Amino acid sequence: MPKFFIAAILLLFLVTTGCFDPAKIVITNGLEEKNIEYIYVSSGSEDEWGINSLPEWKVLLPGESHEITVLPDTYDLQIVDSRGYTYTIWDIEIKTEDFVWEVIPTDID
Repeated sequence: MPKFFIAAILLLFLVTTGCFDPAKIVITNGLEEKNIEYIYVSSGSEDEWGINSLPEWKVLLPGESHEITVLPDTYDLQIVDSRGYTYTIWDIEIKTEDFVWEVIPTDID
């Protein structure tokens, strides 16, 4: 019986390996003369944004990028620039490949 149990656990591990591999959301500041001060990422099923994904001491200068590691799911993303303008994209399905968003002026809400 223990050998069967170990074999079953091993088989389960092999079948599920890769199902929850993390991916990255890569945000690049393409806003020319504005800094990105806040990056909010929330599950598509949430009603609130939650905490800022940028470290407290950091802003993204034009041309800079920031990576956020997430598990596969559907996400909403919101960026707030140095003037308080927002840029939002909804229901982005992220699987195991990375999602890259270069935020540009025409993305403004």
